Amino acid sequence: MSPWLTSLEALARKRGGDDARAIGGKASRLVWLAKHGFPVPDAWILGQQAFQSTLRELSPGCDPRSLLRAAGGRSGSTRAAEARQELLNAPLPKGLEEELAELWESIGPTAPWGLAVRSSATCEDGALVSMAGLAETRLAVHGKEALADAVREVWASIASGRALAYLAAHGVRDVSMGVVLQRMVEAEAAGVMFTRSPEPPTSGWLSRDQRIVNAAVGLGSPVVDGVSTPDMLRIDAHGRLIEAVVARKPRALVVVDGAMKEVSVPEPDKPALGPARIEELADIASRLERLDAGPWDVEFACDRERTWIVQARPITGQGFPEGGNAFTVWSSVNVGEALPGVATPLTWSVAGDFSEAGFRRAFAALGCSVPRSARLVGNVYGRFYLNLTQFMRIAAQVPWLDPRTLVELAGGSAGDEVAHQVADVSRRGFYARFPMTASRLLREQLRLDADVNAFEEAATKAEKAHNALDLAILPDEGLARTIRDVQGLLERTGTVMLTCASSALGTHLALKASLAQIGQSQKTKGNFGPLVAERLAQALTAGIRDLESARPAIGIMRVAELARREPAAFAAIDSDATVGLDAIPDGPTRRALANFLELYGDRAVREAELSTPRWREDVRQVLTMVRVAIRGQVREVESSLARARAHADAEMVKLMPRLGVLEQTLVRHLVARTQKAARLRERMRTWVTRVLGMLREVFLDADRRLLRLAPELAQDQASLVASGSAFAGIHSVFFLTVDEIVRALEMSRRDLAALVRARRAEFARDQGRPDPPSTFIGAPPPVVLPPSGGDLLRGVPASAGVVEGRARVIHGADRMGELEPGEVLIVHTTDVGWTPLFLMAAGVVTELGGPLSHAAVVAREFGVPSVVSVAFATRIIRTGDRVRVDGDRGVVERLRESV
Repeated sequence: MSPWLTSLEALARKRGGDDARAIGGKASRLVWLAKHGFPVPDAWILGQQAFQSTLRELSPGCDPRSLLRAAGGRSGSTRAAEARQELLNAPLPKGLEEELAELWESIGPTAPWGLAVRSSATCEDGALVSMAGLAETRLAVHGKEALADAVREVWASIASGRALAYLAAHGVRDVSMGVVLQRMVEAEAAGVMFTRSPEPPTSGWLSRDQRIVNAAVGLGSPVVDGVSTPDMLRIDAHGRLIEAVVARKPRALVVVDGAMKEVSVPEPDKPALGPARIEELADIASRLERLDAGPWDVEFACDRERTWIVQARPITGQGFPEGGNAFTVWSSVNVGEALPGVATPLTWSVAGDFSEAGFRRAFAALGCSVPRSARLVGNVYGRFYLNLTQFMRIAAQVPWLDPRTLVELAGGSAGDEVAHQVADVSRRGFYARFPMTASRLLREQLRLDADVNAFEEAATKAEKAHNALDLAILPDEGLARTIRDVQGLLERTGTVMLTCASSALGTHLALKASLAQIGQSQKTKGNFGPLVAERLAQALTAGIRDLESARPAIGIMRVAELARREPAAFAAIDSDATVGLDAIPDGPTRRALANFLELYGDRAVREAELSTPRWREDVRQVLTMVRVAIRGQVREVESSLARARAHADAEMVKLMPRLGVLEQTLVRHLVARTQKAARLRERMRTWVTRVLGMLREVFLDADRRLLRLAPELAQDQASLVASGSAFAGIHSVFFLTVDEIVRALEMSRRDLAALVRARRAEFARDQGRPDPPSTFIGAPPPVVLPPSGGDLLRGVPASAGVVEGRARVIHGADRMGELEPGEVLIVHTTDVGWTPLFLMAAGVVTELGGPLSHAAVVAREFGVPSVVSVAFATRIIRTGDRVRVDGDRGVVERLRESV
């Protein structure tokens, strides 16, 4: 029998050695690179025949052809998960384990960093399909047993739901899997080079004669996976540096004693690459383009002597999210603010359907025709994205809904591109339905208060009835019915909330349009023009009394006020060791905290994710916010609210003399309606949070039952806890969908372990990927270039005022305790769970969000200058930089003086 493993060198000498049908796309590309004299590390290729031989020993239906036929069907996920588990447990073909052992014995002593084991699917990195990030890669593999396990893991990754859906969407009906075993480069620096922009010119952040290089010290995987912030270099074809953003790199990932470890970097501000390495990369790019003129994505690693190509692939431009094509505009600036990052499968099954159905109902209520096949919400590497093209094509049926304005209000870009795409939308159907639509909308607006009150009365009864249930004594079928009941309550809540949100948007647009029209007619008098209308609309509608979303922040401040008067409670809260109420002595502070949790305990940062523990389950975030508040001088709540109201009143007083009597009446009415709609929207947002808390409670009880039904799930959970896995706190139930959970409870299913394991692996892979751009066209680009505006960053004004202060960049809720009162808070996004920090911050800057977002409304109530939708703010600004936040113009300036 011929050997299973063949060296890269031997294949490069062999005629036809780069046949992708035999060794897979990635291996074929490496052979091609070696043939053309590119510096590629030593590698050994395991052809796809080994994979096929293993498949023949598995149960029927585990082969990719069968899995691809079932992809998207009701049983597709379960069958894929079972196939994945069988591949992980499968014996290797006869003789392969011995070859892997011989390989390790021969190279192990000279490979201190071990081997990288990479996928090489037969369709991978080809002209139509790039499986980047979908198949498995194992780094720093040492030992024959570890090599065998790594091969199985690479094979099993073809059976992930995401990979199968991707391949099926591209018309792939069968696939096989080769494997590359590559010597790890002892990297002093590594990263990714993108040679040039892959068409369409609208993405134009890179011209034909420029290259982008992302590089970090040590291994390149943190750069590829988006875990670390790399140096970002723009170079020309000759290796001359055009632009550089050098990141601070205090830690580097290297291999020590056979394991990947983080180590301290002696010179963290030094560029990862020197001039010689940059010239080598430029030469590699030019040589690649001479052989194949398309754009290239090149992963590289630099040791002490040279630059190596670890892998390279032509940019295919394929892999569009489901429901889109090469011209679809996708945006996360609005939906991503509500749920940033990767969502668990359970959250997707609830929130995805909730959002899709809610948008459809809202459009239908406006009199729009919604195509049955339209997909408004898309999954991009596990993140929520809005199909902006499809969304705006529907919205454009309404004559007064301007796509550019809607995109700006959401905080996004690409308004001009979307406006061009929807220019051909017909409005005839809307006009035909308009008399009935207008009558219905008018009645809906007139009774909005009454509808919200009626909903709250019914929802309060439902909540009391739910809380009276003892979930533990319900039979499994009873719990399944309870899940459906709470899900139904969520749908009713969402319907009312979207009505309130539509009212808030409509009244704001009407106010802004009226102010712009008045301003245009008064230009000759030296008054305001259309560009001021948005800022003026925000200023006039601030000072909303009794805003529901502001209450948690007010509650935190009052707890802090009590703690300052109670030394023992102050000391307990000020200690990082305090993680619960039990450590706080009985008294006013502890009682106030208990009352706070009773009122707002169903809230949390990123509360739309069902796997997120609520404040009443884990009070550490609440204690952290109180701890920040007691450290120094913060805004006094009542005076902040009073100032916001006074400022709004002052703006109204200044405006009124410029208007006629009818104009004064119109503006006052629209301001009042806008404030009322915003108040109702925030009330309903609170109800959505409460119902999500009820759902989480029911699902946690379902998890307990599923662990009993499927003991393997309990064993897996225990193993995660024992290993200290970052996913140990995410219960198994959150890796199933609502329908799967209900069926499992009704049918006492025990075969869930394989499905949950597969979903955990896919979730981990998605979390390891960098966030795609907040707005992109077609498919997310492989490299995202930060704006080259230097120290001046532009965003969307969200709360008026100008402030200077020391920046505090916070990358996650677990680090919110680092904020010092008076600093400028710089974050990727905020939700209502972050808003208590607004009263402690001098200003707020976010990368996502719009002027009508929940957080922006709260910022205006507290009078905190804020700018949202500032691209790359958390990467360009560093903690300690002195910044000026201009909430009037939507500008953030990094000042040269640092504190």
